[in-house]
Amino acid sequence: MIKRKIYLSLCLFLTITLLSSCRDHPTTIKFPEGLEELRIGENSKPLCLECPKKFVGYLDLTQRDLFFLEMNSKGWIDLKFNYPELEVIWVFAGKNQRIDKSDLVRMLDDMGYPYSVFYDKKNKFYEMNQLDKIPYEVKAIQSYFVDGEDVIINAESGIPSLFKKQVIDFLEYEKSE
Repeated sequence: MIKRKIYLSLCLFLTITLLSSCRDHPTTIKFPEGLEELRIGENSKPLCLECPKKFVGYLDLTQRDLFFLEMNSKGWIDLKFNYPELEVIWVFAGKNQRIDKSDLVRMLDDMGYPYSVFYDKKNKFYEMNQLDKIPYEVKAIQSYFVDGEDVIINAESGIPSLFKKQVIDFLEYEKSE
């Protein structure tokens, strides 16, 4: 009986350890000092890092272009109009020969993107949040729903119908203390 209890305890411990090591997202998101905030268009407001409910996206400009955001440009406008309580923060990282900071602002403005963004030339955001540790091959684009600093779930911002459901669920989510 004692051997069985020890065996069950060991199995439970190993299961918990394995499950916690298989996270597919970071547990927290922090913003390093020195990120440059870029205003997009005349109606974008300053980013609110203290706002509790946030969508946080990361895009490495050295590996990806803005097609991902552009293909759902109407969705970003709808998101701002329908869910103003959700802070939307994109971090665009890396210095790219094809897209520099002024190109980034112009391209986002041309697509009608309604939020301010961060520009992170030195990729400090990626390093601080250890985004290289996610278990996916493509690490150049990542997005999360964040409550305070706690990552709640990966955001599927490239699948409009799923993303809208996630936004609604996330805004209804209450963190248990």
